[in-house]
Amino acid sequence: MSPVTVRVDLNRRGGWEITFPGQRDRVTCETFDEARRVAYLYVAHRRPCELVLRGAHRRVLHREFIDGAEDAGARPHG
Repeated sequence: MSPVTVRVDLNRRGGWEITFPGQRDRVTCETFDEARRVAYLYVAHRRPCELVLRGAHRRVLHREFIDGAEDAGARPHG
């Protein structure tokens, strides 16, 4: 099974947009921490998955490949 990719991007208004596979609409969050939590909730039940967090100019801030059930508790807190 190929991994799905969830992207969290900084938008021009300073918010964070989450792009989920297979969905046209994006979820917008006010803070990076809020966006990261929403993204982790989404990927918790979809494996394998790649989570990509990008800042200004699409620069990758964090990339994580989530493969197995043991990854579910290994989320950064923030």
